[in-house]
Amino acid sequence: MSPSMPAVAVNVTQRGRAVLVCLLSSLSFTMASCAQTDRPSSNATALSTNADQHTQSPKLPTGPRPTTGLLLVPGDRIVWLGDSITAAHTYGRYVEAFFLLRRPDLNLTFINAGIGGHSALNGLNRLDADVLSQRPSVVVVNFGMNDAGYPASSPHAALIKNTDAIIDQLRQGGVQRIIWVEPTPTHTAGIPAQAKLWDRQKQLDRLVAEMRNHNVKSDVIKVQWHDQMKQALNAAAAKPDFKLIPDRIHPSAAGHAVMAAEFLRQIGADLEPSVIDSTLRQSVLETEFRQAGADAKKIQKSRNTMERISGVSINVASALPPVPMLYNAELSKLLGNKSLEALRSLTWRIQGLDQSARYAVQIDGVEVGRYTGSQLAKGVDIMPSDANRKTLSVVAKRELEACTLKDQYAFLNDFECLFDMLYQKDQLRMLMRPDRVRDLPNFGTVRLSTYTNFTDSWIDSASRAITERALQMRATPHTLSLIPVR
Repeated sequence: MSPSMPAVAVNVTQRGRAVLVCLLSSLSFTMASCAQTDRPSSNATALSTNADQHTQSPKLPTGPRPTTGLLLVPGDRIVWLGDSITAAHTYGRYVEAFFLLRRPDLNLTFINAGIGGHSALNGLNRLDADVLSQRPSVVVVNFGMNDAGYPASSPHAALIKNTDAIIDQLRQGGVQRIIWVEPTPTHTAGIPAQAKLWDRQKQLDRLVAEMRNHNVKSDVIKVQWHDQMKQALNAAAAKPDFKLIPDRIHPSAAGHAVMAAEFLRQIGADLEPSVIDSTLRQSVLETEFRQAGADAKKIQKSRNTMERISGVSINVASALPPVPMLYNAELSKLLGNKSLEALRSLTWRIQGLDQSARYAVQIDGVEVGRYTGSQLAKGVDIMPSDANRKTLSVVAKRELEACTLKDQYAFLNDFECLFDMLYQKDQLRMLMRPDRVRDLPNFGTVRLSTYTNFTDSWIDSASRAITERALQMRATPHTLSLIPVR
């Protein structure tokens, strides 16, 4: 919050609201230009309307919650409540990107309420302001790292007691499902046995054991990723120049990818690898694949003629897409998380080719590899490697260049486009976080709730634009080509 912010809130007239629009518009948030659809002619008018509508509570899911399969339902509003590891937004952003790519039809809304340095007691004390005010149907609770650093006599050390209180208040507030997540481990390798970090890890081990033994009702789902992160840490030791937890407390982006994959697996998300199956019969390539979205169980089929020289091309835009949280296959294998490996891959299996002949595989005209018929019959992962991937600069990411790139692997572009859009949305939310203005006095007739309603509507509008972009991706051709090499 800039020092001049209080001066903005002078009255509740259209003029005052327009000033606020101008202030927020100055933020570098170019996401709407990427969506390319339904851009309002007047941002001020559109946002003013949205702010008025936001005073009405969103329509949340009703009816019984699923007990098997995916534990989220269409229309869920999910709030991430936690400490700095949650506030980093990274594992949450990976999860959100997954659902945008594979299940945009669910129309999920994700809201980050993580604050660095907080314990479960801090989270309990700000439930109304930061969580229940967002009208969530699902809340993810992730504390423990800071709780483990307090002496046993401190009220902050009582993780189980404080989390029980959080769960009770969330139930009273109408939250339908609570997902209770274990803390991640510290990285103690190479640290002297007398170091304080070892004391914290011992407390984390104790808290994790208590969490696993603690009885909860059916509306609480436990996500256990502490051991999986320890396994990834041990595996990462084989690559000394790679750090899964660089500062020994906070996971890197790769660490967050492991967390996201485990979270998705344990809430019942479909983490099946993306596979395109084709068979060449009498110069006709018959292809089938699972679809993304609500019809993921259905098989889409196509028939395309393969020419002797130019080969054949098929549109696979509607196929279950890869989610390359880690695009590097070597790194994915190193960490040993099968879900993470499965998500990053896209396999093309082709039967009926000349086993000794060579073929070039292209996606939207960009070659991603050359393989023999024998290799293609077994199936090849056609996700890019470091050698043929164009790395985007910080400026390119800020300008969302991945959303319009035509000279790179399309499915990777999709993921990076959405991830960068989510990053910008998260930056906007952090700038307008409620705790930054909570202690400011009210000015005139403008209440804090007016500001909160307006900023929440801005974020909700951004979320809708990103979902529209995800749906647009599925309608944009993604062409796989198989060309004989002479």
